[in-house]
Amino acid sequence: MSWGSRLWWYTQTRPGYQPAQRLGLLERVLVVLVAMVLVNSTAVSDRLALAQVGSPAVDRREGLTRALKATVLVLALDNKGDLFTNGSGTVLDAEKGIILTNYHVMGARETQQLYSDLGLAIIGVMPPDLKGAPILKYRAHLLAGDPELDLAVLRITGLFDDPRAELPANLGLTAIPRADSDELMIGDTLYVIGYPGLGGNTVTMSAGLVSGFLDEDNDGFFEWIKTDAEVNRGNSGGLAVNEQWQFIGVPSRGFSEIETAGKISLIRTGNVALRFYDAVLMRQVTGNDQNAPRVSSVAFDSALNRGNEVAGPQTHFAGGITNLYASFVYEGFRNGAEFQTIWYRDRRQIRVDRFAWDEGESGRSWVTLHEANGLADGLYELELLLGNQALYRGSVTVGAMAQPACRFGEITFAANIGDNGQPIGSGQRFGGLKIVYAVFPVATVSNGASWQAIWFYEGHRIAERANIWDAGAVSSQWVSLAQAEGLPAGHYRLELYCNSVLQQQGEFQILEAIQPGDALVNVTGVISDRDNKRLPVEGALVVFLQPGVSIAAWTSSGYNTALIYGSGVSDRTGAYRLDAQVAPGESYSIVVTQERYSTIQQDGYTIPPNATDPHELNILMRQK
Repeated sequence: MSWGSRLWWYTQTRPGYQPAQRLGLLERVLVVLVAMVLVNSTAVSDRLALAQVGSPAVDRREGLTRALKATVLVLALDNKGDLFTNGSGTVLDAEKGIILTNYHVMGARETQQLYSDLGLAIIGVMPPDLKGAPILKYRAHLLAGDPELDLAVLRITGLFDDPRAELPANLGLTAIPRADSDELMIGDTLYVIGYPGLGGNTVTMSAGLVSGFLDEDNDGFFEWIKTDAEVNRGNSGGLAVNEQWQFIGVPSRGFSEIETAGKISLIRTGNVALRFYDAVLMRQVTGNDQNAPRVSSVAFDSALNRGNEVAGPQTHFAGGITNLYASFVYEGFRNGAEFQTIWYRDRRQIRVDRFAWDEGESGRSWVTLHEANGLADGLYELELLLGNQALYRGSVTVGAMAQPACRFGEITFAANIGDNGQPIGSGQRFGGLKIVYAVFPVATVSNGASWQAIWFYEGHRIAERANIWDAGAVSSQWVSLAQAEGLPAGHYRLELYCNSVLQQQGEFQILEAIQPGDALVNVTGVISDRDNKRLPVEGALVVFLQPGVSIAAWTSSGYNTALIYGSGVSDRTGAYRLDAQVAPGESYSIVVTQERYSTIQQDGYTIPPNATDPHELNILMRQK
């Protein structure tokens, strides 16, 4: 499996459980929560004041400078290390050196073949005066590409003049801020920046208007921005920005399958490009070291082709084969390090090979298991290690063997799990999470069964792990997906397989983070006695839960405060004010409690889409 640089994977078994309904605890936590609200009242006022302050207009020169610095020259190399073609790119992560460009800058879309097998490129950056020729400074390689979308993501991995030297802690790059390309309208001004190669090798910027939009597959979503701004060959993969100098798309040369007229050019929309970019980053290696050794694209077969690749990847082989090959792509290796291959049959170690690695930092390699008289039938596993670091473990079967039975139940997604593995804060819509758990019942699963969990983001496969079941008879299992900077907004899907058969699948959504300047509204109101509306209710606690969190989920979590979106306490007049602004059109579960009154609970209260600020929500409570 290929691991993501910002991706953690957890898996754990647990015994069965029965969710405890602890509604009686609500009154017990009331005093604590009210105290928290009162203690933080000053900070709340400051936050509300801050949220209502609009962002100042971006200085034109400052924004232009940032956009120019975020645009880089991309020189794609061939397998001999010679220049093959040139294009442009956009820095989206300055610290890690991550660059977005077009696929056709790095390879042929028609054949889906890279110009160099490892996707190598030289990166040129803007000179200090922002006017001269770019400075060739770094080497980069392809992290991932999508010929259909014509998008590719590169990562800086070395210095141009000394590839073996250690990269500086500060790459000296500038990243471009993002914008929502769906907010564009026909007639809006945009700018295209890149290295077209016309009139010299310096950067060029052209201005134009949004001429229209193109829904290429007629699915109701626009994939392209049409513009009269010049997009020439070297501009491909460069930067398109709006009038606020924010990223809105990737300029792309014309395509033979898309008919355009006159000088109309096409820009891949920023939202499509960023969904692809975020999915790629979630596929990278675990940990913070971008140069950590890793293995990907592991495939098994009984023969190799001339490119040291398996002829036809398989997971099941006929009995009696004499060779079992495994080819793989490696990165971040170092010559001299001890490389180990360990083979298992039916979970028992049968062969170990150790040798000093001498095939360089990155490339493609293979290992093999040979038996002149034919491999015995069974379940074969391969483990790859560099030094003491395990990089891969996967399995295939040889011959006819009974597949252990297994069955997985419905998946429950949650924001957290309890000590016994029970889901806490379950739902299908979450906001601002760094980790999501998936809990599922297990039935009739025998040791030795192969099972697999595959995660998807916006339709892109972002993480997967194959496992051999060794937990015995347990009633449930959980896996999780996490990202240190927070899971990007969008739609996710998890598929669970056992013995290569899809057992369960489920979907959930991560909501867009609320940004300063969004059209948020405050919530205010008065809480009164139901039978005597002139009697105010003092000291009532109003709690709004995070979007997607139900009251039952909050209850089963033991009233975890992390699941609270905002709260407020009524004063002597019954008036209250929520300490967090809410989004019109969004739904929140609400709990209102006061020790002398019956608790009010409502799941999924929707703030009207046209709500004005403040949104008034008056509440009537019945005495116990």
